[in-house]
Amino acid sequence: MVSLRNLPAKHSKICLFCLVLAIMLLNGICYAKAKTEKFKLIHADKLFLSKEATEQALELTGNVHFFYGDTEFRSSRALILDVKKIARLSGNVVVNNDSLILTADTLAYYRIPELMNLGGRVTATHSNKKGAYRWMKSDYASYDKARNVLTCWSRVVSFDKAENAYARSGYAQWDRTAGYAMLLEEPVLSAGIADTLNIAADKMEFFDKERKLIATFNVKVDSRDYNANSDFLIYFMKDEKAVFTGEPRFNSEYADAKAREFHLFFTEKKLNKAELIDSCLVYFAEEKLGEKKNSVTADLISMEFEDDQIRQFTAEGTVNYLYQQDATEKRDYFVNSAIGEYMKANFNADSKLQNMEMKTGIKGKYIFQNK
Repeated sequence: MVSLRNLPAKHSKICLFCLVLAIMLLNGICYAKAKTEKFKLIHADKLFLSKEATEQALELTGNVHFFYGDTEFRSSRALILDVKKIARLSGNVVVNNDSLILTADTLAYYRIPELMNLGGRVTATHSNKKGAYRWMKSDYASYDKARNVLTCWSRVVSFDKAENAYARSGYAQWDRTAGYAMLLEEPVLSAGIADTLNIAADKMEFFDKERKLIATFNVKVDSRDYNANSDFLIYFMKDEKAVFTGEPRFNSEYADAKAREFHLFFTEKKLNKAELIDSCLVYFAEEKLGEKKNSVTADLISMEFEDDQIRQFTAEGTVNYLYQQDATEKRDYFVNSAIGEYMKANFNADSKLQNMEMKTGIKGKYIFQNK
């Protein structure tokens, strides 16, 4: 064994010679056996080199800094096993692999098959020269360097600057080459400010290239303006459009709705339009938080919103409409019901009905209070 400690000054040349010889010996062995990942030691406060019949081991302590190929490693302590091709690091571990930086309390690097296992306060940060970045934190993680796949589990939290979105889950996997991420175990996504838009589901998938989120089974969406539930959701972040399928239901302070399919459109994450497709049913109120006693059924329904309030309502196909107006000091009570193939209603700034028109095959009745 070679041991470097606080040697007397007269032995400094011998110490230096031993250190250089140890590094050259280990570098030579590593290079001969794994040319693609040449070992290069930059610094360590203390070095212990031991050689046995079946193993060549290097112990490094204090401000450890070395490279395997282009991958940079830093830690407080490290054990390099040459024959087994394993590197074990502990204490303030930092790994720099191009645009990915990994930090953890402990790390085991298996040079074949290029796999890193990390534990304790794990953080993975991706950044580029344009300033975009995302990070993922967890209790445990593994990084498949050969496939460029990061897997995290136990209290996973992540953030994407470009999407201004946070996510949490019990398990996450990120294929960096494919631009694909998957979240499992009660994943929840929060876009923008925490209470702006929250999505929960059994499974979530994110596709970088298309900037598309897919949520599957028990999908729940909560926002300031509405709540929605469905079996399946596709959210196009670039276009700010959400598609719900699987008997979705929609609830807001003005309306409750259901259909075979919903299309929701947003501007800066605020709802501005909703389209209901096939077997549509909407119950709506005259005013915010009012009783939802008015109803429309149709094959296609479109609703437009402004400042969190409904402005226009359009129904097509087989339209069945019921509207009840309560009596006030300025208006009389009436009930209007009708059947037709097209209906359009406009609402004022207070979401009060301004006017309504129906077209084609109209059948209906008008009931009013007889004074």
